[in-house]
Amino acid sequence: MIVKKDNLFAVECQIKISAECSQTGEFCETEEDAKEWVEDAFWIFSGEGYICLKCNEQILRNLSKIKPLINS
Repeated sequence: MIVKKDNLFAVECQIKISAECSQTGEFCETEEDAKEWVEDAFWIFSGEGYICLKCNEQILRNLSKIKPLINS
């Protein structure tokens, strides 16, 4: 999702599950620049939006907790 503030655009983190979530990427002059910024910052495209690195790390931590339960 694109956020607009003071005629600048930023991409919003899709899930915001990490306490350290960036919430939004850097504000840029165009929507295209905002999308390019998150891609350059290695945010993950989910097919519906972008996930910041801190939220992606949280997802991976949560998955590592589930895996031992699956193997039991």
